Amino acid sequence: MSFVNKWITAALGTLCVVMLLLYCRWLSHQLNQLKNEKQQAAVALAEERAYSAKIRTQYLQIQEVMDGVAEQKQASESRAKELQKQLVAAQANSKCFSVPVPDSVTQQLRERAAEINAATTGAK
Repeated sequence: MSFVNKWITAALGTLCVVMLLLYCRWLSHQLNQLKNEKQQAAVALAEERAYSAKIRTQYLQIQEVMDGVAEQKQASESRAKELQKQLVAAQANSKCFSVPVPDSVTQQLRERAAEINAATTGAK
């Protein structure tokens, strides 16, 4: 082989090595970018998990309150039924139950109820 051929072969070999080194550097850069993206995704995932846990806790608290409200409603309904039974029994034993209420008294009661409802609505 002549000197020129050896030089061209060496130059091509060197060029290949340089190209491989550049490609390895590019791959290394890509790998570092992927690592950074992975870390950012892991941080975002951890934040989402913490947020989900917070939401889950709030949901459980709301569910407890709703269960308590449901129990109170059920107790209130049973108490209302009991009071209705007592009212029916009291009316059955009352002498006044069968006597009609005069229209003037009924009108005064309606006016007073309207005043109370207006005051209650205004207070809220």
